[in-house]
This record gives sequence, C-alpha cells and structure tokens, in this order.
Amino acid sequence: MNNSRRLGSVDFRRLDDLVRRSNAGLHPAIAEFVDGGHRRIGQMLRSGSPPDAAAQRFLDALQSMQDYVGTSYRVSQITLGGLAALRRGRDRQFADSGIQCAFVLPCSAATWAAHAAQAQLHEGVYRLFSIFDESVPQKNLSTARLADHVAVPPGTPLRLKALRIIASQCAAGPGLARVVAHFARANHAGGTPYDLYSGGYATPQPATEVAAG
Repeated sequence: MNNSRRLGSVDFRRLDDLVRRSNAGLHPAIAEFVDGGHRRIGQMLRSGSPPDAAAQRFLDALQSMQDYVGTSYRVSQITLGGLAALRRGRDRQFADSGIQCAFVLPCSAATWAAHAAQAQLHEGVYRLFSIFDESVPQKNLSTARLADHVAVPPGTPLRLKALRIIASQCAAGPGLARVVAHFARANHAGGTPYDLYSGGYATPQPATEVAAG
C-alpha cells in the first residue's frame, strides 16, 4: 500500500524512518504472513490450538523484528459481547491472542476501512477502529507490499483509555455503528484481561509467543 505521493512532510518522515529501520524483508516467514498468511495464523492463535510449523516460524521471526514506537491505527471486528465489555468502562484491560496488524498512517487505515466496509458482516459483529498509542509494544513489519505495516504481538495487555460509538445515519442494526477505541499498554499486574473480540476472558499466551518490546 503506497501512499507516498499524497503524504505531508511529517508523515513522509515517519514512513521513511519505518522503512529504513525494518528488517522484515530478511525473514521469509514475515513475508509469507504479510502476503496472505495473516488470516490463517491469526485464526489459529485465537483458537488456542498449538501453532503449526508455519505459525511458529512467524512467531519466532516476530521476536527478531525491530520495535516501532508511535501511534498506529487498526480496523477489525468485535462481537456484541466484545462491544459490551468495552462499554463497561475505561481502564479495563483487554488482549488479543492473535496478531493485531495496524498501520502507522491514518490514510492507510482509512483505505483499509473502506475496503473492509464492502465485506458483509455477520449478525452481531461490529467494526472496531483501534488507535494504539506509543506505549503499546509494536513490531515493525514494513515491507515493499505494506510500507507502514506494524503489529501488536499476541497477548499484549491493553488498557482502554477512551471509547466512542458513532451511530450510523442508516437504520440501527448489527455492524452499522462505528466503534472507536483508544488503547495504551496495560500493567501486567492488573488481572486477567478480557478478550478483545468476544468480551470473555482472554486465553493466556505462552511467554515464548509474546514478542513485546
């Protein structure tokens, strides 16, 4: 996703720094993940099943990626239970046992959101627009395919800072509201986090699979 032709100077410097620092192109497992393996690996990790060889290669490579420190933006989905958990108050802790892919540039996230909007949502599923602040551990996955691609490692504890629900101008219904959540890094001592997708308790991740840094 190349937005360099319409970037301002600040965004261009951020993107240039991300590209120069990235070592993602040196790891085939990262390239495979970016080129289409992210969905399968994410589903496997979220299911609680032991990672297969391809997923484990990715998890091992993820720990070798350079850190990214800064704000990023993600578009994903949550269930009604996940939305209910978010609405029960700020400072609640959340986690995702899968990989949370995000973008450094808001315009990339907006493009992804427009693409995602064309997909049909299942009943009771809502689109979540996540904003991760600079305290959230993230890894630099910048490649030629996705220059401003970063990722929050599996199981990273997140603290909800703010929540905004923007109702659709259309008739009310599943998935029509936009849910915007701002997250910071949470203290590990804060108790068991809630699963970001379902709102239930998150499945703990083995320490070897969490590449927080």
